[in-house]
Amino acid sequence: MIYVYFVVPVILLIVTVILLQRFTTLEFVSHAKLLFRTWSVWLGSLGSALSAWAQSFPDAAMSGWQALPEDIKSYLPHNYLGFIGAFMVAMAVIAQFVRQKNLVQRKDDLQTQSNTSTNSTTVSTTNSNSSSNVTTSNGNGQ
Repeated sequence: MIYVYFVVPVILLIVTVILLQRFTTLEFVSHAKLLFRTWSVWLGSLGSALSAWAQSFPDAAMSGWQALPEDIKSYLPHNYLGFIGAFMVAMAVIAQFVRQKNLVQRKDDLQTQSNTSTNSTTVSTTNSNSSSNVTTSNGNGQ
């Protein structure tokens, strides 16, 4: 039941960002759909979920610790369990700087498509403005 206190604010934040994007000038990056495939998003999500789980259910975390083999427990002290999630989030920040070659071409294609649609909108707006200027100048008899 405690997880509800975490899930509800996250859902509210997602809805708020979507509404802001829809009704204000907030824009998503053109390659937003590809972000779910990046290492940084996965590491950050898993790290924050693991930290939230360890904080919400400490007895389950300790029983999971007790289930580990003794040789692994001898390498890592039990208080390091809480640092694993923070470490994964830190790795997510570092992963932002690593180029994932399989996603670069897709990102470039999406940016090219968005630039093309933006340029065609600008050209049509410019053409409609110039035709209205011609109409206005002709309407004044000049």
